Amino acid sequence: MIDKYKHLSAVKLLLLLYLFCTVPVPELYAQLQNNASLYIGAGANMHVSQGTYNFGTNPASTVTSRSTNYGVLSFAAAASWANASESHFIDGYFRYYGTATVIAPVGNDEVLAPVAVAPTTTSGVDVAYVRGLPTAVSAVLAPEISEISSTEYWKLGGTSPAVITLTWRESSNIGSMLLTPSLSYITIVGYDGSEWVEIPSFSDSVALTGGASTLTTGSITSTAAVSPGVYQAVTIGVKTEASCLPVLVSSGNVKTWNGSSWSPSAPGINDPIVIDGPFSGSLACHSVTLNADYILADGDMLEVVHGFTGSGTVIMSPEASLLQRSGTAAPPKIQMSKITNPMRRFDYVFLSSPINDFSTFFGHMNSPSNTAVNGSYDTYDNSAFYNFFTDSNGTSSIPVTASNVPIGRGFAATVRYTQGPYNLSTSAGAWYTEKYPVYIKTEGTANNGTIAVPVPDTAGWVRIGNPYPSPMNAEKLLDAMGDNFRKTIYFWSYNTPRQSLQNSATNYNDADYAVFNYTGGVAACPQCQVPNGYIATMQSVYVRKLNPAPIAFSLSNCIRDLSGNSNFFRANGAQTGKFRLNLTGSRGSFSQVLIAYSAAGTPTYDNGYDSARMANASSSELNSIIEGSTSGYAIQTRPAFEATDIVPLQVVKRAEETFTVTYSDGDGVFAADEVTIYLHDKLLGLYHNVKEDGPYTFAQGENVNTDRFEVVYTAEALSGNEYTAYGAFAYAKDHAFYAQAGLEMKQVEIFDLTGRLVQVYKDINTMQLKRPFDHEQAVYLAKITLANGAVVKQKIINN
Repeated sequence: MIDKYKHLSAVKLLLLLYLFCTVPVPELYAQLQNNASLYIGAGANMHVSQGTYNFGTNPASTVTSRSTNYGVLSFAAAASWANASESHFIDGYFRYYGTATVIAPVGNDEVLAPVAVAPTTTSGVDVAYVRGLPTAVSAVLAPEISEISSTEYWKLGGTSPAVITLTWRESSNIGSMLLTPSLSYITIVGYDGSEWVEIPSFSDSVALTGGASTLTTGSITSTAAVSPGVYQAVTIGVKTEASCLPVLVSSGNVKTWNGSSWSPSAPGINDPIVIDGPFSGSLACHSVTLNADYILADGDMLEVVHGFTGSGTVIMSPEASLLQRSGTAAPPKIQMSKITNPMRRFDYVFLSSPINDFSTFFGHMNSPSNTAVNGSYDTYDNSAFYNFFTDSNGTSSIPVTASNVPIGRGFAATVRYTQGPYNLSTSAGAWYTEKYPVYIKTEGTANNGTIAVPVPDTAGWVRIGNPYPSPMNAEKLLDAMGDNFRKTIYFWSYNTPRQSLQNSATNYNDADYAVFNYTGGVAACPQCQVPNGYIATMQSVYVRKLNPAPIAFSLSNCIRDLSGNSNFFRANGAQTGKFRLNLTGSRGSFSQVLIAYSAAGTPTYDNGYDSARMANASSSELNSIIEGSTSGYAIQTRPAFEATDIVPLQVVKRAEETFTVTYSDGDGVFAADEVTIYLHDKLLGLYHNVKEDGPYTFAQGENVNTDRFEVVYTAEALSGNEYTAYGAFAYAKDHAFYAQAGLEMKQVEIFDLTGRLVQVYKDINTMQLKRPFDHEQAVYLAKITLANGAVVKQKIINN
């Protein structure tokens, strides 16, 4: 037999000898490259004691028996593997005998689904991947689980408990399992012999496979070791309630900062700490004794599992964050600074108290020592803010007092119009040209834990504020709002200056609200950023209560986040398959619309995925239209993308101006060149490629038009509209119109951008034309009819 295979390498021969193994095999010590087909039979264990097991290229394979007495490819602590891929992985059982964290390169049915294991002992843990329905194991779910994967699960074996990390990929269809697209609802679930139950776990911010965890790809890790003897199989499921960060047990190993160094060593997330000298920088720990001040600069993050004691203060810069996991632990005393974007006189901002005494916070807002234009504290007699107002019943505003804004609600504050260093002129235009940031300081005990937020019994607008010294996750706020609210968040951007010195309801422009929902957001002005999914400390936003009935509404530490405090008072920012269109007007109008395609969308209205604008804007708008609705939407999420889809658009004209539509930042399917986005002007019969051909300019006669424009992705008539067809082109210059074509022209009709016919040249019968054209400088459409009946359309600019 050896002579028969003498042309094979030693490694290949070794693999053949182990083919269909049914008994334990000797240990492998050298580096091994599997370029053939390896099968490890029932009860067999091929063991790699040291060196590296290399997965060769297709058609090589590594397969083990999956019978009750399965085979395994096992690895000692000193061994490793390399080059696993979608075409070659362990199709069967992986075993590990060490205690370090290792990745098991398991897969099935042409899917590589790696799992990380961190065993607590060296007795061995086994894992295999099954590409199939977990309901084949059991369809019974525990009450806390609403759904489990419909595509995959993993089998566990061995004797060593291990912390496990499961991965998902696009084909896992995680997004389709979720009613709300938040990874805080994802969990590992295990089958315990009777039902699928929750295994406490959290999605990884950085996925095991690299990059951020998203609904498309990512990973999730158990918070404690999982025993193979308890769970016969594990998979990914959905909880009925969102996750909070786990309140871990203290290590008991106190770490002390003496002002210059840690003793006995730097702390970890489980360690209590004592601050005996001033400290600055980011940290994660179990609890904090503040015998000195803790300073957080911009970008610094302090994460504390439990609570604070001591007389020190946490001093926070405008973009610092402090997060507590335990909702019942004592919060610290904080001293917080915030800086708004540059503001004009009469501009206003939405505020919320991050300290637990609103009276103290409101006093700071009224103090020149705490609230100052450009940071000039105590330079002027008054606070930079005046005219504070809040919402009382969802339909009207009332003045703020020291006691009528509950923690968790918001209020508006207006920049004082008689405050230096502004030019105090009251001349038209002069009083709103200068912009300065407003600096804010407050000090008190931070808010922490569950905060019951009273909201009006009536339906209407409610300001919800961030009460924590860390950002709030906007998607989790949408979750918390439930069906009692329109699942849309409105961020005020104060883009447009107040229109006059006199008080009037029309002084401000409701188009200055940026809009956010689960799909994403739209900006309020060309320079404004798109909302990025966070609500910064001390910021409040508008939401709309739908039902005129009492409801219970609360905020909790589950909604808190560490990143996102750079988002204060502005709308900053993907989700597969979305793009934005911007409408700008010659008199300053701006409107952005977001069109998205997702499994979460339907052709009808979906709360949380389709969002209307504020109703009383004073500038012009571009909106999308949902079938069966006459209202326009700033954000619309449609079902899975099809190139035959058509999206009707609405243009609302509120000033006499010329409009321009431009394309902005598409992702997913729209990031590829294969998908073209056409703005179809049905009035003029033009298909304009907004991705490649630049801005599209038009005028509109009526105030509201829902019939002229639509977005399409295939233009069947496009070839007949190209100005290059039949070699035809036209232009206007020096009061004359010029045209030529490869065929004789019969007639030319010229329209303005409202669709009005302004000029006709008949009975041409030549291939070249020059005629008088005495019309104003503007953009026009020339419609050229050729001798064969073909029509060529071209935009022209009359200079």
